[in-house]
Amino acid sequence: MFASIGAAFRSLRSSAASGVLLTCVLLTLALFAAGVAGLEYLVSLLPQLGWPWINRALAILAPVMMLVLLWLTGGPVAALFAGLFLDKLAGKIEAQDYPADTPAPGLGFWTGLRSGLSLVLLVLGFDIAMLPLSLALPGPGEVLTLFGNGWLLGREYFELVALRHVAPGMARAVRTRHRWRITAGGLLIALLSVVPLINLVAPLFGVALMVHLFKRIQRGAIR
Repeated sequence: MFASIGAAFRSLRSSAASGVLLTCVLLTLALFAAGVAGLEYLVSLLPQLGWPWINRALAILAPVMMLVLLWLTGGPVAALFAGLFLDKLAGKIEAQDYPADTPAPGLGFWTGLRSGLSLVLLVLGFDIAMLPLSLALPGPGEVLTLFGNGWLLGREYFELVALRHVAPGMARAVRTRHRWRITAGGLLIALLSVVPLINLVAPLFGVALMVHLFKRIQRGAIR
């Protein structure tokens, strides 16, 4: 696992992955910038709400609200874009680090889009379901939420990477056999996803990590 983690960090720093990394981060930030502009515009259309300071306060709070939203949902939104670019990023990493291997058939754009949306909905749905527990038991609730997210992220990213090479049944079988390593990797992704700004690149790190983990399993380095 540690070898795969180190390789994933090296992959994201490489020139092969830098273009995809920059594109995903810029798209995520552009989406939130558009949200700020849209929210400011909607606030400007509001009628006078009693005292003038109320409208001014709303105009000031709009970008602050979007920054909070970026912190809370930046990871899931970045995961959506990571799903879109997963095939491209995985292909670049494999071509750079495993040039002798047969290139994978790939997933395709629509598969990546569906997978990204599915992952976002799964994570957001789980977090919303766990919110009452997190509020009632702040410490244990948040730990359980983190572990749940780790399991979801590890499972989804590994299977998506594996599906570039093998059939769905085989991808699930490999994931089940190595579930503890994959969950540990997913937990690291989940931890990075709660750190502001780092959460913008955490999904891409997750893709790189699972590419290297799958390749090590495929080559028999992990049994």
